[in-house]
Amino acid sequence: MYTHSSINAPPPPYTPLAHSGRPSAKPCIANLPLHIVHRILIFTLDQKATPSKFWSDPEEERVRRLWGMFRGLRGVNRVFWLGKFEVATSILRAHYLPSYLALVKSPYSSDPFPFESSSLASASLSIDPYHLGDVYAMRGRETAVLDKFVATRVGEELRRMESELSEGSEAERDIFRRLQPSARSEDLLSTLPQTLITPTTLLPLPPAPKRALPLPQSLLSINFTPTWAQLYINASPVALTKAGGGREIVVEVRRVDREGKMRSLEGTVRMIGEALEDMRRGLVKWGGRVG
Repeated sequence: MYTHSSINAPPPPYTPLAHSGRPSAKPCIANLPLHIVHRILIFTLDQKATPSKFWSDPEEERVRRLWGMFRGLRGVNRVFWLGKFEVATSILRAHYLPSYLALVKSPYSSDPFPFESSSLASASLSIDPYHLGDVYAMRGRETAVLDKFVATRVGEELRRMESELSEGSEAERDIFRRLQPSARSEDLLSTLPQTLITPTTLLPLPPAPKRALPLPQSLLSINFTPTWAQLYINASPVALTKAGGGREIVVEVRRVDREGKMRSLEGTVRMIGEALEDMRRGLVKWGGRVG
């Protein structure tokens, strides 16, 4: 996966392949270098580079091209969507990232790409269709929220274009009222000391949940109420499961400070860290509440 900052990176330098005596791979789109696949997909969104005779309205054409990239490419080749690089997904993320960030309101913060991403400047970037890996591996919680926003926005734009009577939905409001703050806070847990939290980067496959510190980040989730932040430990990794499994509350901390102001997400996670440190010292019980 790569991010908005690496989109305009120069292509990797040309390095002639040494003759190994073995037959070369059959030419196909899956064997193209990453930067070439990226350029091809970028051209599919450029109305001047790839003119169309089917639409006369530029706005309709823009929306339908984005919709085609979002839905149509899934059936062409899985390297466009799955694996380490997620080319089409990354293009759509970069396209909608400014709109996403503009909807994040204070005191909340955002970082949809908390983990290091691959750079297009790397000379070794190529796509191996046999080692695509898990599409969810090493993906930040907020990255998944950004992907949900992209899916929602692409669909909303298409419906508004097809009918002036389309009233939209509450999906985007729900994303920024509930999903984004929780996901950002869950990513911030990796900033706490490793005596309290074991980051996903160090423990991608966590052990069975147990009442002991440090807690594996991949099993943790955060739920917000108007005044409390609740840290839960789940029976299975949060990013890999869609339902069920059960969960147990670890600790609750107050979101509002003594002056009655809502704490930032960073401040709330800092409070969670202090509560876990008190738990490690035996000052707070498992499932306790810290005001």
